[in-house]
Amino acid sequence: MTEQEIIEKLMETHEEFKKLKAEHAQLEARLEEIYSSKRFFSTEEEVEIKSIKRRKLQLKDKMNEIIFMVKKGELSI
Repeated sequence: MTEQEIIEKLMETHEEFKKLKAEHAQLEARLEEIYSSKRFFSTEEEVEIKSIKRRKLQLKDKMNEIIFMVKKGELSI
């Protein structure tokens, strides 16, 4: 099973993975919104950008952990 197939199956069957993926997508949309609005950012916006990026990375790490567990056979889907 390819990684993409695992992701698709997890999206169908694994609630936590679905929530992680949805939050990741929302944060990505927020970043795009911020970046498209202007070229230079206030200190508050810079802090928000860094916070969003940090959270996205945490979510991505957790999703990758779940995918790895499936690949190792520790989690069945």
